Amino acid sequence: MHCGTAGAFFAFLLLLLATSVTTHAGDVTIEGRVFTESGPLSDALVSAHRSYSDLQRKVQPAATAKTDKDGVYQLHIPPGSYHFTATGESGSRKFFAYHGSNPISVDKENFWLALLATATDSPPVYVDGSPGVQGRITYKGKPLEGAYLALYKPESKTFKGLGVKTESIGADGRFRLQVEPGNYVVTARKIVTGKGNRPLQKGDLYCYYSQNPLEVKADLTAQIEFSCYPKIDRNDFVATPPVKSDAIKTVAELSATSKSGIRGKVTDANNRPLAGMSVLAYRLTSPVFQMYHVYHGSEFSAETDERGNFLIPIDTDGDYGVVARDTLGDGPHRGELYGLYQGNVRHAVTFKQGELVGNINIIAGKVMDVPAQGKERVQSETIVGTPAGTPVILDDTVITQDTVWQGEIIIQGVISVKRGATLTIRPGTVVRFKKIDRDQNDVGDGEILVEGRLIARGNADNKIVFTSAQEKPAANDWSYLQFLAANRGNIIENCRFEYAFAGVMIHYADVRISDSVFQHNNRGIHYNTADLNVDHCSFIDNRIGIRFMRLEGNVLIANNDISRNDIGVLFVRQHVNAVDFDLLNRGKEMPRFEGNNIFANRTYNFSLGEGQERDITVAGNWWGSIKRETIAELMYDRSKDNSLSKILYEPFLPEPVRNAGARGLRPSATGQATTGGTRP
Repeated sequence: MHCGTAGAFFAFLLLLLATSVTTHAGDVTIEGRVFTESGPLSDALVSAHRSYSDLQRKVQPAATAKTDKDGVYQLHIPPGSYHFTATGESGSRKFFAYHGSNPISVDKENFWLALLATATDSPPVYVDGSPGVQGRITYKGKPLEGAYLALYKPESKTFKGLGVKTESIGADGRFRLQVEPGNYVVTARKIVTGKGNRPLQKGDLYCYYSQNPLEVKADLTAQIEFSCYPKIDRNDFVATPPVKSDAIKTVAELSATSKSGIRGKVTDANNRPLAGMSVLAYRLTSPVFQMYHVYHGSEFSAETDERGNFLIPIDTDGDYGVVARDTLGDGPHRGELYGLYQGNVRHAVTFKQGELVGNINIIAGKVMDVPAQGKERVQSETIVGTPAGTPVILDDTVITQDTVWQGEIIIQGVISVKRGATLTIRPGTVVRFKKIDRDQNDVGDGEILVEGRLIARGNADNKIVFTSAQEKPAANDWSYLQFLAANRGNIIENCRFEYAFAGVMIHYADVRISDSVFQHNNRGIHYNTADLNVDHCSFIDNRIGIRFMRLEGNVLIANNDISRNDIGVLFVRQHVNAVDFDLLNRGKEMPRFEGNNIFANRTYNFSLGEGQERDITVAGNWWGSIKRETIAELMYDRSKDNSLSKILYEPFLPEPVRNAGARGLRPSATGQATTGGTRP
């Protein structure tokens, strides 16, 4: 039988009240008050648990205290991190409070902690249906409009940021979402400004289901209802004269005045401050940058003031990736402001408890924005390499000013092109990546990450080559040339990409690629939201020629040869933890695949990934045959899996496109352009 957290507290109430409280030297004194919507809650039990697991398992709290007739309590506790709750009764009703800032760090300074209690929620009611949860959320008895629901695994360290699944709530406060069977911590939030999924501020609403964790059962839908309280705004919850002395700070005030954390400034490329930006610090668990930082929220965050300044309070040692955004809840979309800290290639700040790390400055810009009219700024260029000289070896490097590469460049790390800087690669340059696998995932970490701009213009006689530096090269020896919310005007012409995880990866950027060859890679090109033109390129002997995820951006794939790959083109469904998770795949800007030769791929010429429910139109291409049944055999869609959508490939071309693929390549006996791999 399911037993909620609040019920567990009542079961232990008498035992805990009988427990004597012993104060030790070095203990911190926490004072506070417990309220319901009707006023102070007397005789309530306030408890501090060392972990959420202890709370679940009914382990005796680290400290407890009982409120007086005014709802005031005082407890003494050693420094540490705790989950604070309160339980009590008023009349015939039971009440429960779970503090929305849990876990709260207790250091050396005494503080005031108010707990706002709502009526204890009823246990879930299970009805026949698909596994999931449905119900209603209220505030002061009225349906809550404009909120979102977030589900977390109970073993999560915190229940902040984006959860396992996060969805908007209807105007009537009702919600319904499907999740896999299992146990979940159910919460909800309302951002009063309506500004995405930013961290909670004064006046925002926080909602915690008192019967957490909720069990979601197979073939059953759990029905629940729970209510909310305002963050750092007790007066909006209940009108009661204050009793707190001004001499003691609240936990929110301590956090706001903390001298420990990460401090810096966010500006645009012209050094103008950007106010109202959310700046988030993510605990880094990998020695390399992870793309999920682009999407997720974080419990460590701040908002820039009118001068663009921010201070993120942090209480835990570690490395933190830092990003500035004006809208949270998904990857950045066109026109949104976005910028990573670029003091190093991991975008990382190392923090130790009690320290203040300053001068963490970020340049942010509009994603996929139309460039300003007028002459480009002129700045001096740094020349790296010589046309026929000794190879230049580069370790982890942030390129902060316009730079030119030539000759032979050997990369043994990550190269990051900072926003506002341009990396130009001259014809005939060979860029080799040593296989360095810091995160032990069998993919080399060598990468060029472009937030600024890249111009790589080879020519028919002097292609620019991106390849492995290994003696026996293989796919996945290096990561990719990646464009991430980069400046506009990126150009790749007459280049060759070999032995990468993905030759070119494009996220939220504008890139034009022509007359280039992608061979022996795990993926030739991988993109999601992009303004992308791929013209006269050849994709040969890759695992996947082109892989894409979203229908967002102006994309034209034309006059290319895509053959001898395991899969020619793969369209996968977006899987990102974001608000309105199920709506992420609803873009309407269909990519145009026109005049391509997509044929003779080993498994499928075109394939849809698991769960893909969007039809894709790819008419006007040559598929290696004039027979529909032959073409259909190499299409993976609803014809082979009823759960998928359709690939609409008719009308198709009756013969191959002449001169498709990278121009200047020698044709093979089958008519397919071929290249010889570049060896170190």
